[in-house]
Amino acid sequence: MIYGLAVIVVFLLLLQDFLLVVLLQMNFEKYDETQKPDFPKVSVLIPCRNEAQNLPRCLDSIEKLDYPKDRIQFVFGNDRSTDETSAILSSWVASHSNSILVEVVEGDSKRRNGKANALIQMAKSADGDFYLFTDADCVVPSNWVKSMVLAQKNADAGIVTGITHIGSGSLFGKMQAFDWWLSLGMVKVMNDLGISVTSMGNNMLITKKAYNSVGGFEGIPFSLTEDFEMGKAIEKKGYKAVHHVSADNLVETLPQQNLKGLLDQRKRWMHGAMDLPIYWRAVLAMQVFFFPGIIYLCFLHPFEGVTVWLIKVAIQSLFIYLFSLKTGQKLKIATLFLFEIYYLFTSWSTIVYYFWPSKTDWKGRKYG
Repeated sequence: MIYGLAVIVVFLLLLQDFLLVVLLQMNFEKYDETQKPDFPKVSVLIPCRNEAQNLPRCLDSIEKLDYPKDRIQFVFGNDRSTDETSAILSSWVASHSNSILVEVVEGDSKRRNGKANALIQMAKSADGDFYLFTDADCVVPSNWVKSMVLAQKNADAGIVTGITHIGSGSLFGKMQAFDWWLSLGMVKVMNDLGISVTSMGNNMLITKKAYNSVGGFEGIPFSLTEDFEMGKAIEKKGYKAVHHVSADNLVETLPQQNLKGLLDQRKRWMHGAMDLPIYWRAVLAMQVFFFPGIIYLCFLHPFEGVTVWLIKVAIQSLFIYLFSLKTGQKLKIATLFLFEIYYLFTSWSTIVYYFWPSKTDWKGRKYG
């Protein structure tokens, strides 16, 4: 019986990965970016908590945004930082008339997480027709605002999720980057099939109308993944949700620096994943249970098991490589094969850490 279950899981995972490659190539939804936007008023919201080290590169990137200065507003939130974040933001805001700094007041952690609390207060100062969200540890491309606005216009969407990748020269960082390419590629394929999964708060556009229709972040249930809850709430109101993937809206973020930080991040994401529909949780479970299945087959039939495992790695690597090409990125195939070892370890470590009786640490705050 165990042998039969192992064969079924391995076969289904191979089929799933093959279908992902096919659908990525044949059903990839693109949003025309060649036309000129009518330049609606956009508010860019960037919450910051102890981001003094990361803010200079973020601020430098938004300085280079190709969008009319009188049609864009920057709303920063200093979320009770204890480093030089407030001083850096105050100096920048003082020299940019289209920006505002909100000193965030601590909220009720039982009703909303720290980031949602910050965004609630920041949104009250936003005067744009569109709200664009990113994080202080991110770098945005010069055409980011135009690209996201055009995607919303062409899709008539209430919420647009962009594409984010991890920029890193370290091997640990590159492994995290491959993980993001794989996960976001799967999300994009599902979205293009009409099955919306989640949103990413570090690269997200919401129309003011859609935001207000759900009562903003104040109107959604408590969650450690407030972006996921916001996307779900907006869709329930009948608005369209799309995932826009191109070189012009590719935002770069930073990797976790150590295993503890990575597992804390994954534990927080797991809280959102557990609220996903059953079919999506089945897809994720198949990714995880492939490993004990294939290891069991390798133990019984070494040659056949290793061959099948290599086929899986090849298909998975092809999917990640092809998806990254959609944004003009070219990954090294040789390094991609190392990702399987990382993926085996982190997938099972995440499950153990999620169920481990400890609180979730996020930006110095404890939840759970």
